[in-house]
Amino acid sequence: MNKRPKLVVPEIHRAHRPFIFPLIGKILQYLSGWEIAGTVPNINKVVLVCAPHTSNWDFIYGIILLLSIDIKANFLAKKSIFVPGFNIILNKLGGIPVDRNNPKLLVEQMARFTKNNKGVILAVTPEGTRKKVTKWKTGFLRIAQSAQCKVLPLGIDYPTKTFNFGKLFDPTGDNEKDVATLQMSLKDYKGRHPERH
Repeated sequence: MNKRPKLVVPEIHRAHRPFIFPLIGKILQYLSGWEIAGTVPNINKVVLVCAPHTSNWDFIYGIILLLSIDIKANFLAKKSIFVPGFNIILNKLGGIPVDRNNPKLLVEQMARFTKNNKGVILAVTPEGTRKKVTKWKTGFLRIAQSAQCKVLPLGIDYPTKTFNFGKLFDPTGDNEKDVATLQMSLKDYKGRHPERH
């Protein structure tokens, strides 16, 4: 069996955490059996679209892999989980609290964030929930367009225990068409609860 090539993180996206954190990440990655495939692009700003999102375990395995490869990434999370104490951990890991009841404000906030920072990977779950949905939210596309970011699909596949980086995508401005294209690129990946796809 061929060994998977080692994933290289471009310097612009390296977190440079104290060595203990990547070490913990690598140990937990080994114990969990999860891996990462594909390529992290060497460009300044990326909106990372992670799907299918069907379980809280997606976040846990994602954080383990984030630590193991020492990559710097930000992720959106509902502000209600940023409780005192836990919010310190979430902030250190790159969490950004958001108000889901004000999507317009969220798009503006994230557009400013990506414009004012270099080496940004902004991870989002386009379903907006772990439950079954028939339609993805399009806020991530508006963020990408406002901040002139490329979109990178990331397939979460439980049968192979792999997070798969796909090919960079340039939003066209036709959100419905772009969502359909991105959904098609991730259609073969299976979440923890396939019935929620």
